[in-house]
Amino acid sequence: MKRLSVQLLVLLAVSTAGCATPGVCPAIGWSNSAIVVLDGPVDGVAKVQFCLDGNCSMTPQPSTAPKNTVTPGVSASAGQAESAAPATPGTPVGDSKYSPFSGKKIDDRTWQFSTAMNAPKKATVRALAASGEVLAAREVDLTWTRVGGSEQCGGPSTTGPIPLAL
Repeated sequence: MKRLSVQLLVLLAVSTAGCATPGVCPAIGWSNSAIVVLDGPVDGVAKVQFCLDGNCSMTPQPSTAPKNTVTPGVSASAGQAESAAPATPGTPVGDSKYSPFSGKKIDDRTWQFSTAMNAPKKATVRALAASGEVLAAREVDLTWTRVGGSEQCGGPSTTGPIPLAL
């Protein structure tokens, strides 16, 4: 019985040895977050953008396309016309340029931006009217603070709030 216990312990130790290997980071990804806070009258602001090297954030637009639905027992070809496929969530409507940044409006004065595992040292933030006119813009130096993960493997970071005077 004792010999079986020792063999079991050796087998367990060998099979879990890789789990405790120091210096190995898990294969994960994260996004970093920047907050922009508008200062001044916000009535004319339709969108706020976070820009880096000529690429500006996109604001996901909700799809207005009808969704395909299937009634149990009725095939789409027999009882329903097919509708256009909805836009992919997060795909900007009317803009085909790719951006590594996405943004969302938190409230009338606060916008949050996400950068996929990217922590730029400088960026430009700008507020736009519905017509696309730039109402305010400024270049900012960014200081990131890691809020998760580890120093060795990295992890999500945050910066801000970044004030933008209108």
